Amino acid sequence: MDERTALLALSRTKGIHAAAKKALAADTARLAAIFAGRERTGDGSIDAAIRAFKGFAAIKEDLAELPRLGAEVVTIKDAAYPPMLARAPDAPVALYKKGPLPFPEHILAVVGARRASPEGLALAESIGETLSSVGVCVVSGLARGIDAAAQRGALKGKGKTVGVLGCGIDVCYPSENRALFDSVGRDGAIVTEYAPGTPAFAYNFPERNRIIAGLSKGVLVVEASRKSGSLITARLALEYGREVLAIPGAVFEEGHQGANNLIKKGAHLVEDIGDILSCCFPALAPGVAAGRAAGTKVGIDLSGDEGYIFKLLGAGRVHVDEIIERSRFETRRVMAALTRLEMKDAVQSMPGGFYIRKV
Repeated sequence: MDERTALLALSRTKGIHAAAKKALAADTARLAAIFAGRERTGDGSIDAAIRAFKGFAAIKEDLAELPRLGAEVVTIKDAAYPPMLARAPDAPVALYKKGPLPFPEHILAVVGARRASPEGLALAESIGETLSSVGVCVVSGLARGIDAAAQRGALKGKGKTVGVLGCGIDVCYPSENRALFDSVGRDGAIVTEYAPGTPAFAYNFPERNRIIAGLSKGVLVVEASRKSGSLITARLALEYGREVLAIPGAVFEEGHQGANNLIKKGAHLVEDIGDILSCCFPALAPGVAAGRAAGTKVGIDLSGDEGYIFKLLGAGRVHVDEIIERSRFETRRVMAALTRLEMKDAVQSMPGGFYIRKV
């Protein structure tokens, strides 16, 4: 038995914790001998689980099918395996990968609510685009809501995006994200630890979240309630020694309480893109220092009234009447500045007379 087959068999063996699998994968020659029945691990439950594995024919079929799917296998012993993920104690021993994007050095997870607010979606997309424009790869779960918005934005920049699935590499879930799924597979990368054809079972997603956290230098929570699954990713990031960041929201809105609570417990509060870069990617931060000091969006030259109004907006949505009150400008002067900011894609107008800054 070759070592790759042994690692795939180990990845599919039920009843063995991911951390124990990683430990077994350290010696692939011995692992192959264990699956062949020539050696034992010394742990009765692990040996029983390995003896019970009968999926070698399915592995052979899947390896033959992967080229047709445009996918490949990357094992923890391969040079192409993501180095940040390899440091996680429960890293998967094998990944299925589709897409041309290699695993880059600068990766940030952007996660949040599936039922996100319109301003949360707009903010997530803007964050994804801005991060990608400076060379940061955005990783998320291709889920509806914040995940999808951040990854749509990231596809517009050079950093691109990695989508981590809780199902097989050939399964698009949710189905409504088919266009995004195809775009990420064509211009970024899609990865999963699950065999082709594996449905999107609910219990797969907490396991999937450890890969999102493990791939990343940090996890940014854009919008999340107290029960949001994105908080699992944040907790795992802390366990792995990664940074946890959150964008604050309205204190009494349930949709923001999870993110606000993270900040209360010590997560980095994010007000602009410079906060993210200085925390997780300091080598990239000098390039945006001037814009951050002026309160402006990365790559956009704002001066005079535009820069002043932009700085007044902060991280959340603000009503135009409040902007006028804060600025002490005449209404006509504020509206003219907001119009120019919209034309420069620095702010976005929301229903009801609200505006949100695009980080």
